[in-house]
Amino acid sequence: MAEEELLDTIEQIRKTKFPDLPADLVKRIVLIEKDFTEDRHEAYKLIGEVIDSHLSATASPTEGKG
Repeated sequence: MAEEELLDTIEQIRKTKFPDLPADLVKRIVLIEKDFTEDRHEAYKLIGEVIDSHLSATASPTEGKG
């Protein structure tokens, strides 16, 4: 129950202060932080991968051309 409450609280903050950030991205980062509390190196690596994947998926196909 505590995990769901934490996610709900973070979602409310995201909606209010950072509505441009996708909810699923924030949730994935929070869950990685929770799952890899003792392994900061792995958490950092996985969060980087999640962010890179998100940026790649949302990048404009014409970006960088010009």
